[in-house]
Amino acid sequence: AQPATQQLAIEARELSRHFGEFKAVDQVSFQVPQGEIFGLLGANGAGKSTVIKMLTGILTQSSGQGMVAGADMRTAGLQIRERIGYMSQAFSLYLDLSVLENIRLYAGIYGLSRQQTAERMDWILDMAGLRPFGHALTASLPMGLRQRLALGCALIHRPQVLFLDEPTSGVDPLGRRAFWDVLFRLSREEHVTILVTTHYMSEAEHCDHIALMYAGRVVADASPEQLKSRLEQEAGQLVEVDCSDAPQALQVLQQAGFASASLFGPKLHVLLKDLEADSQRVRTSLQAFGVSALRPRRLSMEDVFVHIVTSLEQQDAQHQKGSS
Repeated sequence: AQPATQQLAIEARELSRHFGEFKAVDQVSFQVPQGEIFGLLGANGAGKSTVIKMLTGILTQSSGQGMVAGADMRTAGLQIRERIGYMSQAFSLYLDLSVLENIRLYAGIYGLSRQQTAERMDWILDMAGLRPFGHALTASLPMGLRQRLALGCALIHRPQVLFLDEPTSGVDPLGRRAFWDVLFRLSREEHVTILVTTHYMSEAEHCDHIALMYAGRVVADASPEQLKSRLEQEAGQLVEVDCSDAPQALQVLQQAGFASASLFGPKLHVLLKDLEADSQRVRTSLQAFGVSALRPRRLSMEDVFVHIVTSLEQQDAQHQKGSS
């Protein structure tokens, strides 16, 4: 469900960042309403972290504009810092301090009073499940708990907007699930706007809205369901193929004209425009590989991501071939 308030919490307008000739971010635009979980997706090097660093004022943009929590990112400086929380890939914790010492340190950085510090400390210990670990050294915590402590420290001053840069990198699946439960509560109950970068496609499913980045540009901008339904309309029904020697079978399928075919563990995934006729063509093409099953499957964000990025890589390769 969409939050009742549709006020914009984040707006990027044609944001660009160049390092010499290299365009790390190339005219990126998107909007995030208050209280929404917005996913910035892409492979490593797509430009996601650079976008976050510009919006949080860590990095100046080469061109374009950005508004965060009603403040202009170029001129607001301190105003923006007071209204946002930022959690980087490195978790920015002091490992040689205890859990409580880390929380007190961040409370001091944000100028919280003694009473505010006590209230927020209570909130963080409960939210992160850290009550029994207050005096434990942060370095001794499992990665999932350390991650939730970092989240608590980023939220200590009750920011309206939270930026999370690959926050679950290196965290096990259970830790990731618990972390996303916390994000949902923050978004739905406290109306915190969350912009999260990730390359875990399973996490993309949890976002209200997604901007998919490729080579510094936004190449898709919609909800997960909209992206899946667009792909079905454009490329057809996803089918899973059970057969022997999947890597070899993949080459045969692609040569037979099924450009969307890809490996999915020991199976193949392929998009079929005409389910009945194309299924028969798949079976015929793979006669030598003993197809034991052809099952329609629901599209996942991983399928969407693979399809969009593979298509763009093919276009780039053709463009380079044409210009060489």
